[in-house]
Amino acid sequence: MFIGYSDASVKNMKAYLAFVIVFEDQSIIRRRIVVNESDNNIAEALAIKELLSFLRYYNMKNGLILLDSNGVKNQLKKKGRQIHKYLSKDTKKTLRNLQIRTQVIPRKLNVAHKICYKDQFFESSPLLGIDRTYYKRVEGYPDLFLQLSAFEEYRRLFNKTFATFHEAQMKLNKKIWVADLVEDLDGFTVFQLHNKRIKVHGDTIVKITKVNYVQVGSHWRVARKKRRLVKILKIKNDFQGIF
Repeated sequence: MFIGYSDASVKNMKAYLAFVIVFEDQSIIRRRIVVNESDNNIAEALAIKELLSFLRYYNMKNGLILLDSNGVKNQLKKKGRQIHKYLSKDTKKTLRNLQIRTQVIPRKLNVAHKICYKDQFFESSPLLGIDRTYYKRVEGYPDLFLQLSAFEEYRRLFNKTFATFHEAQMKLNKKIWVADLVEDLDGFTVFQLHNKRIKVHGDTIVKITKVNYVQVGSHWRVARKKRRLVKILKIKNDFQGIF
């Protein structure tokens, strides 16, 4: 899945809208749009509208949109003919058709935030070069969402203080693929990678914990799976820092 960020800021009677989309192959699209608007809530709604328009135009499906506005998130939940003056009744239908989930995160985690404030050029990847099928060649590769509390546990337990949300989500999916399945009960599955356990409920990573023991055999299994993943993806980069 792709992971998108949306944000907006208002300064000198102008609204600076921004969105960032990170794709499976780590291609990144960045956009900054300036409009005449002084209301911050309207600006946040316009930012979502611009992001969805972009995704719909290029028919980019299966993703997660992260935003830091509870107001916009609540508007998206409402049932009615008109969600918001700037979020039409078709917005929820668009989200469903594009198979997109939305999630609120703290502003400090929203990578689109700095694009709103910085008046500078931000490079994007060429659209034609984006590979949405990057992981589809790997049999059984997970495509899981990440709960915010599990993200905080990831940064603490894996010593990744400055990891972004999309980095954590993508790397945890890699870790789950190479890890051992140790529990599978009542909709919950637990994977163990060395001394870390990753708990999954349905399609979402919900918890990460540490155990005080490691099975020797698991080291060899993990090492073999890492080599296999690198071979399948034909990646020549050093994966040591990822795992």
